[in-house]
Amino acid sequence: MKQVNPDALRKLDDVMARLQRVMHVRSLVKKFGLTSSQMFILRYLARCGQAKSSDIGKIVGLSPGAVTQVTDEMIRLRLVDRVRSEEDRRVVYVSLTDEGKDTVERIRLAGSKRLLAILEQLPPDDTDSFIRILEKVVDIIDQEGANLDAEPDEKESDCEHK
Repeated sequence: MKQVNPDALRKLDDVMARLQRVMHVRSLVKKFGLTSSQMFILRYLARCGQAKSSDIGKIVGLSPGAVTQVTDEMIRLRLVDRVRSEEDRRVVYVSLTDEGKDTVERIRLAGSKRLLAILEQLPPDDTDSFIRILEKVVDIIDQEGANLDAEPDEKESDCEHK
């Protein structure tokens, strides 16, 4: 294993903290009036189609009671519905409403616009290097099977019911 300079680790930690502060998630939460958990659930459901509350809890890291509260509020906002399984009536899924799908699309567009504005300030070679390095880091994390309580990637493998 390659030895990493402690100063480099401190700098990386500092940069990552700053990146989290300035990235679009906080501004999107404010713009759309949703909590970060609600936004995370919306994106997860957009990727998976539907999910059981227990699966949402595992992915988001919320207790069953907290998932119920968040889901109830999202139903009140007309973003999601609870739908009984056709195969097993005891199973209840949470799925996006049309308004929820529209909200996810608006969030994606706003996030893409913010990311584009950031990347446009970098030279093309830096942008390519940045993307290449991020892909390597994500690949390493995936290979280690690490769960850093970060948002899952866009793969459907995160969807428990499929």
